[in-house]
Formats: sequence, structure tokens, C-alpha cells
Amino acid sequence: MKKHLLTPLAALTLTLTACGGGSSGTNTPEKGPGTGGGVTAPLQKISLEAYTYSCQTETPYATDIVFHDEAGKPVGTAKTNAEGVFSGEVPKDTKHVSVLGDEVDADDGTYKKIHTLLDTENRTNLGKFTFYRDQSDCGCDTYTLDTSELSFLQSGYSLYNGYTTTVSDSIQVCSQEETYFSVVAGDKSEAKATIIKVPNDSNVIKLTDEDFSHQGVEVTHQISSNANFITTVGYFEKTHSYRFWQYTFANDLSPLYVFPSLTDHSFYRQSFGDSNNVGDVNVRINTHARSRVNSDGSYVLNELPTPPTSLSEDLIAFATASDLSYDFSSADSRLTSVYIDFSFLVDDAAETRFDMSIQGYIQGQVPDLSFGDVFPEPVGNATLEQLDIFLYGYAGNPTDKKSVDGLIEEIAQGKHLTKEKFSNYLYINLSASLN
Repeated sequence: MKKHLLTPLAALTLTLTACGGGSSGTNTPEKGPGTGGGVTAPLQKISLEAYTYSCQTETPYATDIVFHDEAGKPVGTAKTNAEGVFSGEVPKDTKHVSVLGDEVDADDGTYKKIHTLLDTENRTNLGKFTFYRDQSDCGCDTYTLDTSELSFLQSGYSLYNGYTTTVSDSIQVCSQEETYFSVVAGDKSEAKATIIKVPNDSNVIKLTDEDFSHQGVEVTHQISSNANFITTVGYFEKTHSYRFWQYTFANDLSPLYVFPSLTDHSFYRQSFGDSNNVGDVNVRINTHARSRVNSDGSYVLNELPTPPTSLSEDLIAFATASDLSYDFSSADSRLTSVYIDFSFLVDDAAETRFDMSIQGYIQGQVPDLSFGDVFPEPVGNATLEQLDIFLYGYAGNPTDKKSVDGLIEEIAQGKHLTKEKFSNYLYINLSASLN
């Protein structure tokens, strides 16, 4: 009997098909034989990178790759090198690609994480695969703030350290050369910002009025009908980080600012959160829409998605589908792609877990994936504890699969936020705890 990735939700168990040892462990792609005097078609070439992420630092990761055929069976394996890179030909009949590695959670310890990209036959650069590793001690240092010459604080201004929480006496600095501060007037009529180099010879950061020479530009609010939370934020290309967060609520709007003289890019973002029940399962829904802000504070609003009421039921229908087919295209015509994240608890003495993240087009089918000796079938039943479905897209771009593959290819090359076509990012995230 065919073993499926996921059994119906009522059972909440997973079975993985173990393939024999034949294709596992070889780095040599299978080459098809020539016929007669013909020429064998060239094999597809791809590149990808694997990293671990811990304490705000990426580290190259040498780990496993499995190449699958259309049905999900392994047709070959490979590894990333010491620099975390794989670049080369894939085996004949490759349709999907998985990258497997270890993640570390503060509560659950070390577990296997599987990233799978579906329908990669038209791709060349598969981008970065990240494996997260919690660390209790990241070597952060405490810096005392000397604000004795910062008269803004005596004038009712609040001091922020790059995010939405105010600071006063000290901050934590973790593996960074610069830190980011803003001051916002008590009535929100003004905001100023600065970037300060972290001192090497002292654990004191001195702030003065003269440091805050970059004037905030107010962003006029435009609100989608279903938004309940609004933020502005700046993006820095060099560190691939967001700073100078400001926020307000849609039912109690206050002025928000961006700092175009400091940040490479600025964004206005709307969000919405809610939950509902499908039978005994609570499904949490979050939506998001991003709009690029110009240096004068102007922008064209990217409307927030409005999830159809049936979307939570679609999540449950996917989990119970015998062939794991899915179609979320009715959620919003601007959404083009999906991440489907599974978290499983293995019913053995150690109560181990493993997670899977499937990336694909907005509609498709998750194949009956198996991984050979790279990841044998777990001992004992595997119970699905968590199911997340993340639908996303970039408004204003074509939504056919070929065009979407092209956008994802550009994202894999990096610095996509510098391009206008990626400004209008939006998503719907569905999350269900099933234990």
C-alpha cells in the first residue's frame, strides 16, 4: 500500500517511505544512456547554500541534499561543502530537492529539519537554506547609556534602541559594530535618529543632542479596512536587518516616521490577526502587506489581504487530503507561493521531533517524499503537532508559475529589496496546533 507523507487528520500520524540504500550516499548524478547516434540531453545544473543561524550570525553548514523524482523517491544525494555551497549537476529525473540538517531548540534540543523545494526543474539558483540553533548565551554585552547631555529626555521625548521598546539606563549589544537609536516626542510631533559605533574600549555609550541630526519624515496613514496594526521600519542592505521600528494601532492612530537620510529603504506595513475554530482545532490567522516609502514620506498603499472565511477549512482539508493536494489560489489573486510547515513528535522513549518545510507554487501536490539512508523512517509513530501554511506574493507582478519562478530566482541572488518589483510584499499565515 502506498505510504503517504501525512495520514488523515483524524489519525495525526506520519509515515515516511524508506528507500533502499541504492541511491543514498552517492554524489554522482545518474546520467542517461545515449541512444543510437543521438546526443544525451544535458543534466540540469543548480546551486544552493546552507547555513546555521545562531546569535544573529550565519555560519556555513556542510549538510545533506536529497534529489527526488516527481513521485518523491530519491534519485541521488549530495552534500554542501565546508563553505555551505553545492553547485553542479543534479541526477536525471530530478523534480524536487531537499536539504536536511540539524536544528537546536531551547526546549526540545536537537532535531532534524527538512527543507523541500517542489518543482525545481526550471530553477538554477535555489538560494539559502537556514537551520536555526538556539543558544542560551550569545556573548552579549551590557552597555551603560550616558544620557546626561541628551536634553531630549528632559523635554518629554522617549528613547528607543532601534525597536519599539523604550530604553533608559542600559542596552544589550550582541555581535554588532553599530547600534541604532531614535528619540520621539511625547506628543509624537517629531522624531530624530542616529547610528552610534559600539565602543571597543568602554562599556559606556554616550548620547548627546548633536548625535540626533537625522530628522524623521512623517508618513501619512492610509489604512486598509481590516488592518489593526501599523508599523514603519527602515531596512539596511549591508546587515540585511530592519531597524527604527515604530508602531501604532488602527483604532488609535498616532504619527509614524521613517529616516530616509539613514536607511537604505523604508516601508509602511499593515497587519491583522485573528483566530477561529474548525471543529476542535483552533486556527490562527495573520496577514501582512508592505509598501515602499519614498524619501518624502509618500507611498502607494499595498492593500492588506482579506482572508476568505473558508481558508481555515482549507487548511484542515489539506491535512486530510489522501493525496496531499492543495489549492490556495482563491485566498487572494496576488498570492503566488506557499510554505507548508509540519512539526512532528515521534512516539518513542526519547519523544524526539522533526520538522518539514515544503516550498511550492500556490496550488499543487506534496509528493510522497522519502529520503533513503539520509533520513530513515523514524522508529514509532510520528504525530503531527503543528501545521502552518504561509501564502505570499509580490503584488503587481505576473502570477503564472514561470514568472513566479523568475522572481524567486532573483530573490535567491540577494538584494531583491533594492528592486521596485519586490516592494509590495504580502502574506497570509495560517497556524494550527493539533496536539
